[in-house]
Amino acid sequence: MNMIKRTHEQQAANLITATGHLLTGSPRRQAELDDNLAIIVGPPIHPLNLLNWTSWVRSSRRNIVHMSFREDWAGVPNVALVFVDDDDCAVVAEHCWLWLPQSGGRCWLIPDGEGWGAYRLDADLKLRHHPRAQVRGEKARQDGYRRAYRRFADILEEQSASGFELPLPEQLRTAA
Repeated sequence: MNMIKRTHEQQAANLITATGHLLTGSPRRQAELDDNLAIIVGPPIHPLNLLNWTSWVRSSRRNIVHMSFREDWAGVPNVALVFVDDDDCAVVAEHCWLWLPQSGGRCWLIPDGEGWGAYRLDADLKLRHHPRAQVRGEKARQDGYRRAYRRFADILEEQSASGFELPLPEQLRTAA
């Protein structure tokens, strides 16, 4: 195991890049993804603060995926989605699951609760709503969740093993 000490900025860059890789199915589409989707990582955020992001999402036309972790960065992240729907309304899905089909490829975001459907990036990296999650049965749902989080951990491990320092996305560096 590679014991490289990472700064908080480096850890955030790795998590953002791993999330982008998982959502696009490719490690090479981060720059394209940044045009349509802001991936933010950090500690848990109060739901009212997530609501405050809706005005930014509406004005920027970039949706947000927020991955929150415990202070030690361990465990399964909570995933929140802030987006503009087909009716041009800003929406917050406070708790989503990552779901990966057996075939791999792009990961789905499945909000917790009934009636939400599922969300996935299309080939043009635009977030698309699907009225029904592409999951049939509880076992398939749980297996897809496990695949997604296992793949996320594998991507992070590959990054760590490479020793290559990933930069924060350009738009985040500019905003900082």
